[in-house]
Amino acid sequence: MHSSGEGKKQTKDVPIRAFVSDTVAIPMSMHIGAPSKPCVNKGDLVKRGQVIGEPVGPLGLPVHASISGEVVSVEERLLFGASPTMTVTIKNDFADEWVEGIKGLGNVETIDPSLVVDAVKNAGICGMGGAAFPTHVKLTVGEGKSCDTIIINGAECETYLTSDYRLMVEKPRRVVDGLRAVMRALNVYKGIIAIEDNKPKAISAMREAARGRDGVEVRVLRTKYPQGGEKQLIKALTGREVPSGKLPLDVHTIVINAATSAAIADAIIDGLPLTERITTVTGCVNAPANLQVRIGTMFEDIISACEGYSEEPGKIIAGGGMTGPCSPDDTMPITKGGGGIVVLGVKDAKSAPESPCIRCARCVQVCPMGLDPFKIKNFCDKGDLKGAQKNSVMECIMCGCCSYICPARRQLTAAFKEAKADIMQEARRQKQ
Repeated sequence: MHSSGEGKKQTKDVPIRAFVSDTVAIPMSMHIGAPSKPCVNKGDLVKRGQVIGEPVGPLGLPVHASISGEVVSVEERLLFGASPTMTVTIKNDFADEWVEGIKGLGNVETIDPSLVVDAVKNAGICGMGGAAFPTHVKLTVGEGKSCDTIIINGAECETYLTSDYRLMVEKPRRVVDGLRAVMRALNVYKGIIAIEDNKPKAISAMREAARGRDGVEVRVLRTKYPQGGEKQLIKALTGREVPSGKLPLDVHTIVINAATSAAIADAIIDGLPLTERITTVTGCVNAPANLQVRIGTMFEDIISACEGYSEEPGKIIAGGGMTGPCSPDDTMPITKGGGGIVVLGVKDAKSAPESPCIRCARCVQVCPMGLDPFKIKNFCDKGDLKGAQKNSVMECIMCGCCSYICPARRQLTAAFKEAKADIMQEARRQKQ
């Protein structure tokens, strides 16, 4: 997919503005790994940055209050997953008072590098590009592994979204600071900030911010979807191919999203936990925007801050148009990985019914991972998870290219997402 179909025009030149709502509903499960355990009760008064969810398990992360106020409920809510998620709802007192003890470590160039990874974990940072993998785990290089290159993913190839773009234009130094903190923590001397060539203002701002910073360079990539995928980005920048079933670290590389890098800088320099993020709100809203919102802010409040719907909504997508899941309604909260809300009108949201595969092989031609989507879908339809796994469904990066190109309108990506979730759930069950 090239630039003509990106849908970014509505918001790419709209500066970031802050919005704070009356209430937030903060899920305990916003990252890959076990949900955090609530440590507050209904009626408690909390301050911004206070831990309201304690980490559980090796991939666990703390969850922090994004506003100050009163806890009005601690209960399970059905959000995007198949099962309910424990959620802490807080009513805003608008004092915006931070919890005591918030203290930064100082300049990223002079702090003790050994403090970085723990600071990232304590700040509750996970991948903010959508994957939501705990960042401190990604930065923990195990025995026998090594890393020589850190890549900041500023490609933002996903359709409609401009939140990372505006971050790089308006706060480029924070992105570089986060990169330098990670480079020093892991004793890495090469840092690459990757930006597609359809973002000239971001390229210019990041180059200026990177000037004079040890080992940091900005690399410009041809605009091409889905170049923002980790494996695709590594291949384009280094020529290294991540083997099937392996991780970027297996080719001595770590990839971090631009927003995640800025959050790392906030945690190191100012001691701030992750309580807010930039989110693109676009499509059928009256005032499309890039909003800096608190984690847990409801979609309906965010859309109201954009002057409401411009027409009857037919579909609300949490994220970008290619990879974001459809929201059942606008009562969902923004999570740490929530880079966008895309509202489609009734006409645009209509999908043609799925019909049988016509064996055109277009899905095979466009798959960036070299998979056979039509074959995997057959196993998924039969409920044969072992067959799907044997045909590499776990290698699917959920880019949506196969579903987009399929003339039979087969729900390929959705089937693969469900199969991957079932396979991982079964693996967790067997470990217990």
